[in-house]
Amino acid sequence: RAMRNIPGVEATSVDNLNLLRLAPGGHFGRFLIFTEGAFKKLTEIYGTAEETAPLKKGYHMPRAAMENADLARIINSTEVQSVLKPKLEAPKTHEPKRN
Repeated sequence: RAMRNIPGVEATSVDNLNLLRLAPGGHFGRFLIFTEGAFKKLTEIYGTAEETAPLKKGYHMPRAAMENADLARIINSTEVQSVLKPKLEAPKTHEPKRN
């Protein structure tokens, strides 16, 4: 509550969070501060990776599609490179015919 008297600082309840408030104009980069109670309330609302959300019926926390996000290392690994077809050479271009 004391934060609302500071200019440029917005305080809001965890129940009222929305994307337009967190990232106005679609630009991420806000500095957010959550209290311990807010984290507990977020867990109640959205659940955890193992448990469903108690306040949202049928809501499951999304899980990452990739466990290892180092995509460059995966693509350049010998296991992947050994299965790929060799790189194609660019076709030779001919000089345009002059009349």
